[in-house]
Amino acid sequence: MGGLTVTFRKWETQYFPAGELVRADEPIAGFDELEDRLLADHPRMRRILLRLRPGWPLHRYYLHWSDGTDLTSLDRRVAAGTATEEDFTGAVVGEPYRTSHPACGAELRVIELAVAVPLFSDGVERSRAHSYRRECPACGGRLTGNALEFITPETS
Repeated sequence: MGGLTVTFRKWETQYFPAGELVRADEPIAGFDELEDRLLADHPRMRRILLRLRPGWPLHRYYLHWSDGTDLTSLDRRVAAGTATEEDFTGAVVGEPYRTSHPACGAELRVIELAVAVPLFSDGVERSRAHSYRRECPACGGRLTGNALEFITPETS
């Protein structure tokens, strides 16, 4: 399997620094290579592979920061094996999700907060402190939900 190993609580993940394409020795459930390429260099996200239970399929998730954490420096610490739990204190876990905006009908592909992935013991507190995307990229109207990022390239 590719990536760098990072353990969160009891879960071992494969962490992919910016620019590195996600690779695994087995199928990744719901994996979309085009989406991965679009998000590989994202300044607020890093991709991880995780199996939540033995025998379950491997899934790709996103670690997302809204607090300005320097992810380039984090990538270097993870690669050197010197990253600590504190390096991930501003992160929440997200996953790809398809939704539509009721006001304008725009079909949106987003990275949404993944509440069912308990990587962090303080996940509820993190989710409350996190900043979410609140404007529809098509019409500018208010969005509800917990969109972390839009998958398609933005114009701004």
